[in-house]
Formats: sequence, C-alpha cells, structure tokens
Amino acid sequence: MSRIILILIFLFISTITYARENNQTIRAAQVFHSEASNYVEFEKEVVHMKALGINSIIFRVFGNGGDRIYKLANPGSKTGVYFKTSRSPVLGDLLGNVTAIAHKHGIKVFAWMTTRHATYGMAGDVLDREYSLPERQYKTLPKLDLFNDKAIWELQNLYRDLAKYPIDGVLIQDDFVMRHMEGFGTEAKINYANTFNRALDAKNMYSDLELQPNGRVKRIVYTDEFRQFQDWKNKRLNLVAEKLIGTLKETNPKLEVALNVSYELFHKPKNALSWFAHDKTLARKFNYVAVMAYQDQIMKELRINLYEAGDLIADNTRGAISVMGSPERVIMKIQTMDWDTRKELPSEEIRYIYQKVESASSDVGIALVPWENGRNLGFLKVKKQIKDETLKQVQGDGLKD
Repeated sequence: MSRIILILIFLFISTITYARENNQTIRAAQVFHSEASNYVEFEKEVVHMKALGINSIIFRVFGNGGDRIYKLANPGSKTGVYFKTSRSPVLGDLLGNVTAIAHKHGIKVFAWMTTRHATYGMAGDVLDREYSLPERQYKTLPKLDLFNDKAIWELQNLYRDLAKYPIDGVLIQDDFVMRHMEGFGTEAKINYANTFNRALDAKNMYSDLELQPNGRVKRIVYTDEFRQFQDWKNKRLNLVAEKLIGTLKETNPKLEVALNVSYELFHKPKNALSWFAHDKTLARKFNYVAVMAYQDQIMKELRINLYEAGDLIADNTRGAISVMGSPERVIMKIQTMDWDTRKELPSEEIRYIYQKVESASSDVGIALVPWENGRNLGFLKVKKQIKDETLKQVQGDGLKD
C-alpha cells in the first residue's frame, strides 16, 4: 500500500513539473498602438519582443473615441474593431495576420476587447444611464446597459466573431464594471422594481454628499440601499461574465479568458464592490485575473512613495494568488508610462516593481502596460537586482517621503 502511495505521489509531482515546463509563465506586452506601417515592420517588432523575453502579446482589437488607429489599418470609421464582423464597423481586419506572425515566433496572442463601450451605432434603451452628482440629474451614457438582454445578445455575437480567430485568449477590457452611480437604465429600473418592489432612485443611494469646486466627489456617505444596489449589480456582472465566457469557449474551446480588475479588489475589496461592482467571485470565473497594479497611478492616488507602492503590489500579488488558487492564474500589470504626461517611466522603476511581483511568486504572470516599441527592457530575460540607491538616483526629488 505504501509503495502505491509513493508511486501516486511521484506521478502527481511529475504532472505538476511537466505542466510548469510546458506552460510558460506569462511575460506579456500589452499593445496600445504600433508604429508599424506594414506587416514586415510589425514582424520586426515581434522579433524584438521575443528577444527581450516576451512570450505573449495582448493586442488591442477595438478602437473607441480617442484611441489611436493602427497604421496597419485602412479605416473607414473612427471607431470599431480589428476583426471581421457584421456587428460593428471594422477598422481593419488585422487580427488574423497579427496572430499568424506572433505564432510563427512562438508568441501567444490575447485579443484585448472592450465590452460596455461596444455601442457602435446603437441607441435607445440598450444604453445605460448614470446619475450625475454635480448636476443632480440622470444622463445617458455611451455604454451598454447590461440589464438589457438585447445589449448582451449583441455583445455575445460580437465576441462570437472574435473567437473564430486562432487566438490563444481574450482579455476583457476594464469597462466591464458598473460604477457607483451607473446602472439607472430603462431595463435596470424595471428589473429593480420587480426584484425589490420599489422604485430605483439614485437619491436613495447616499445620505450625505460633499463636492469639490471642480464637481468631483470630496465625500460621500452611502446608504444600506446602495450596498444592496451594488450587490445586485455585481450579480448581474457575474451572469453576463458567464454568458460571454460561454460564448467564447463554445466557439473556441481552447480560448483562455482574462478579466482586467483594479488593485482595489485585493487591497480594499469593499471599495472595489462600491466603485466597480467587482468581487472575488467574479474574478474566479475567469482563467486569469489581470490586476492593474499601476505603480505610478497608485503612488499618485494614495500619495505614497515607490517603495510603499512596491510593498502594496507585492501584497496585492499574494492576495490575487490566494483568491485565484494558483500564481499561474494571475497576471500583474506593470505601468511603463505616465498616464498624464505620456512620458516613459524609468526602466529602473519598472524593473523594481517587476522584482517586487516576482518576490511574491516567480510563477505569476506579468504584463508591461503599455508596450512602447521595446525600450531597454532586457531584464525580462536576464534578472538583475536593482539597489535602492540606484532607484533614488533615478527618482531624484520625485520620491515622496
């Protein structure tokens, strides 16, 4: 009996070892934009990625207002998608060629796709409404109302066309949220009244409110009904997630699906539920959770320095692993550009955060966001420790004590 047990243990360990050896830990480049004007130039970029240790590309396959259009495309519209579909304007059928080039060099492709912003000419009740706190009135949003079955059906059809491509996975954009004063569309109001036997009224969601001179919320006190409202919206997000994942995998069973989430989900879960209607149950429905652990953004929002942000991100990594059950199901996203100035962040800062993530687990996935034509990011392949003194020289007076 003991011999059989030993054999079973050996086989179990061998299976784990084989799985790890044959499934690379994700080291991804999230592509917002490419300067390549033809596929030869794009392939050179892919070759450069591989040389730096990249094994996965997260490629943007949508274009909404303000998004830069790929030079590879020849669009007849300012918004739409980069794959064949009759459900949306097509900015250019790029995904097939991009995937073929990446696969040629052994690199996986995750199609990065929008959800609620995929309105593309739709109007009326399929659109959500928000309650504007500064104006004290409801306003139509350029976002789909996920309580509207027609909106979900259109989104499923769009995702079905996406899944027909030989991609390896899909990353669902961070518009798959319902913010605190969203969710007041026509269908949402009808469903709310049927569920709770009372009218859905935004004024019942907070008991105290103080605004800054610019109209932003300085302080808000939520009511018990608001908590109920967010729980209700969260259940709807869970249901829609199941539908989208089911649609993708029905079309392509091998697809892996990831969800973008904020760092608050593993830092202050109550805030994630209040602000985005996200919870850990939703995250676990996906193959991967992609945590937007953007260190520069975190430093500005929380008014902390780089070292404190690094510790928070390491804790965030451990929290995400605990929720998802294994490090292989976690992708930590590291910021490479200042969102406000559009300037590149120092490579030493990026490397430091990279090492903080790896200190939590060397098996966790990492994505650089955004990928900007490579830079000097050889540390992806060759690990090199960066001393605090070096970081201080790079950051200078920018560090906050």
